[in-house]
Amino acid sequence: MKVIILLDQIQAGLGGKEKADTELGGKKLAMGAADTIDKTLKKKDSSIMATFFCGTEFYEANKEIVQGKITRMCQKMQPDILLVGPTYDYSDFAKMACEVGYAVESNSEIPVVAMVAQEKNTDIISEYKDKLNIVKMPKKGGTGLSDSIDKGIELCAKKVKKEDTTEFVNKYCF
Repeated sequence: MKVIILLDQIQAGLGGKEKADTELGGKKLAMGAADTIDKTLKKKDSSIMATFFCGTEFYEANKEIVQGKITRMCQKMQPDILLVGPTYDYSDFAKMACEVGYAVESNSEIPVVAMVAQEKNTDIISEYKDKLNIVKMPKKGGTGLSDSIDKGIELCAKKVKKEDTTEFVNKYCF
């Protein structure tokens, strides 16, 4: 399974809130938080083919442009799936992840899985839980991170194989 992951500037390892104006970019490798996920994927004969990153302030000022570019880059690169997050309890990132994920899934054939913590994100989860698969995850520093990453990867694999995800989604997603 070939995965593209979307991260904000913090999770991509490009700086903190002071770097929220980081423009949309990407690298053909696992960056920041994606590295942990890539190690898990490799155990399942899968990998992260690219990391897309974008500062949350840049995204807010350029939503349509960012959504369009990410959709087109995904269509060009043809990943098996787009993983947005893990967003932990960063509300600006959760909003960006869900909005971009929904745009990609609505405007392409590429399936999407989001990973979002409930803390600080109840409004965005309420808005997108019926439009996008959002795997439950802990807040930053919370317990159960590796289990939620495993569940996120498992859902990615199920969607790529076009398996019925109803029971899984009911148990592990919002």
